[in-house]
Amino acid sequence: MWRPQHITFPLTALAFLSVLPCLELAAQCANNNLLYTTVTPTCPGSSTVPCVYGGEYVLVNVVSGNTYTFSTCGNALWDTQITLYNNLGGGSLGFNDDGCGLQSTITWVATFTGQLRVLVDQFPCISNSLCANLVIACGGGPPPVVCGSQVYDPGGAAGNYPNGSNFVQTYCPSVPGDVLTMTFNSFATEAGWDFVTIYNGPNTGSPSLGTFSGTTIPGPFTSTHPGGCLTLAFSSDLSVAAAGWSATLTCGPPPPPPSGDCVYTLTLLDSFGDGWGSSAVGVSINGGPFTYYTVTGSSNQILLGVDINDVIVLDYNNSGPWQGENSFSLTLMGGILYTSGTAPAAGINYAGTVSCQPPPAPPEDCIGGFTICNDQGFNNSPSNTGSVTDLNASNYGCLLDAERQGTWYNFSASASGTLAFTISPSNGADDYDFALWGPFPPGSSVSSICPPLGAPLRCSYAAPSGDTGLNFTATDQSESAFGDKWVQYLDVQVGEVYLLYISNWSQSGLAFDLDWDASSTASLDCTVLPISVVGLFAEPVGGQVLVGWSTFSEVGSERFLVERAGADHAFEVIGILPAAGYSLAVIDYRMHDNDPLLGTNHYRVREESMDGTYRYSPVVSVDHKGGSRIHLYPVPVGGSLNVVWEGGAEASYRMRIMDAAGQIMGAWEFMLPDGRLDRTIPLMGYDAGSYLLQVIDAHGVVVTSQRFIKI
Repeated sequence: MWRPQHITFPLTALAFLSVLPCLELAAQCANNNLLYTTVTPTCPGSSTVPCVYGGEYVLVNVVSGNTYTFSTCGNALWDTQITLYNNLGGGSLGFNDDGCGLQSTITWVATFTGQLRVLVDQFPCISNSLCANLVIACGGGPPPVVCGSQVYDPGGAAGNYPNGSNFVQTYCPSVPGDVLTMTFNSFATEAGWDFVTIYNGPNTGSPSLGTFSGTTIPGPFTSTHPGGCLTLAFSSDLSVAAAGWSATLTCGPPPPPPSGDCVYTLTLLDSFGDGWGSSAVGVSINGGPFTYYTVTGSSNQILLGVDINDVIVLDYNNSGPWQGENSFSLTLMGGILYTSGTAPAAGINYAGTVSCQPPPAPPEDCIGGFTICNDQGFNNSPSNTGSVTDLNASNYGCLLDAERQGTWYNFSASASGTLAFTISPSNGADDYDFALWGPFPPGSSVSSICPPLGAPLRCSYAAPSGDTGLNFTATDQSESAFGDKWVQYLDVQVGEVYLLYISNWSQSGLAFDLDWDASSTASLDCTVLPISVVGLFAEPVGGQVLVGWSTFSEVGSERFLVERAGADHAFEVIGILPAAGYSLAVIDYRMHDNDPLLGTNHYRVREESMDGTYRYSPVVSVDHKGGSRIHLYPVPVGGSLNVVWEGGAEASYRMRIMDAAGQIMGAWEFMLPDGRLDRTIPLMGYDAGSYLLQVIDAHGVVVTSQRFIKI
């Protein structure tokens, strides 16, 4: 079975392939070249490494966050290939062949500070006695986002983006508490081959807001993450570059959420990007009439305020064309409550009672993967890729279809030795593929290694059906569609952690058995990997700072210690919360710092386990302007609202109240001559529901805000 691959070959290469049909068509060259020289490129600027032979590599000192372009374009008389590796080891970080005629170019954003191996080879991954000049262009890290600014693809405002791009950039608002909105002004990528994915948060592990390709303008996209950030990831294949995109970044206070005990998110997607036509999803709450929503482009996201014990029903009208392009999902805090799959069924698709407890991450997402430690059968039949797009061109290696009805697993070694496994489909006609990443350090949590960075350690995309896996006779570590379904065994050390993604290319949804073949000493550890603190944030709330985080599951957790530091970075404990101990559900933790330091406050969380071990979260920071406290009472509010605000600067301010839809219900101007406001606001004529009170200074900056409920 042949799988189409979008690659352009010169005639000489096509002739060569006719002689060697088993050659991999698109894969990085092996990390076996000889060192030529070590360089530190000018940054920003351009440097040239003269006369690099095929089969050599240049060791480049790189700085995290900088953007590097490595190119032999116009500098070689032979067919070049460029492959990138971390000098400390691991899989390929990038690869390009024929990015500019027969020469190569690759743009890479450094994810670490250290040494990068830049391999130069002659097609097909061979050495030679001819040399080429390697040009290294370096740009510094991206400037801070200026709200209202324009951002572009890696090709810039005027040029096309380069082939072989793996570009990731995070954009965050500069004012704490604001959220960022990205509005595309133009969008053009090679349809079906070059993709942009938008993530709702500060990294590619955040929930995906959609993946887009072609010329239909997606969005706009507004972050709902506590930090207000959006992350854009872009990957392009090895041929046909397009104009790319431009987008405007704007920042402002988050729109008030719908009122309710919690907020469900209904996401509608159209894979082609031309809308659903007359198709629509209807939502009914507690037996009320259906409200229908549709898509006019690539996606539409609807927030639904619901209360505990509400009954929510989803109905699908399939009257529009091209049903195979449509899908929708219902989620709560990133956890999937329901997903329709492609071509949703007509009629009632979902009915459920609201509990406001987010479901655990699905095994279709890396962070929700199964821990495996022995031979067992699996019958997980996904029809989607979960809530997070874990694989892209930077890390999928040989899996050219990326995520295709696959499930994630993780395992660790309890004893050192050699390890192999066999994936045996129940239906012998099924074609299973897999990729394996690692080794990760002992004690690694899935939140720290998901999604994997870089190419897999072992990978098989072989087309034949039947058994596949690792064995003790194969010598290759990665294989294309032409492979024989078997790659080399693993040498494992005690405690090492690995990630495994198994993909049912046939999309049959049928079961398979996973059988391990270990040496006399190797064995697997059945301990479920711990989940560390994820999504830590700190944000000002009146005169306090709200510190929050989540766990997707817990194994033997005892308590969380919240630590704070000022300018001296000397952390001290300011609060302790008990942990759940053992849980397979998403749990949110919140704590208020009632007396934050003046200026910048740094926060981290120390997670302590029952066995005495502990680990720290990353550090987050928030600026506290000092002393400003707002107090609203009574709660909930009846006929009038009492507002007490103290600690503000002596100046002129505006106050406004907005309803859940963002409509301004009332606005007032006032002076704060002595640093204190004490006012009663009548609420006659206000409907019952959720409202937001904001205080805004003369520059239009929201200096404090507070939500309240009117009954």
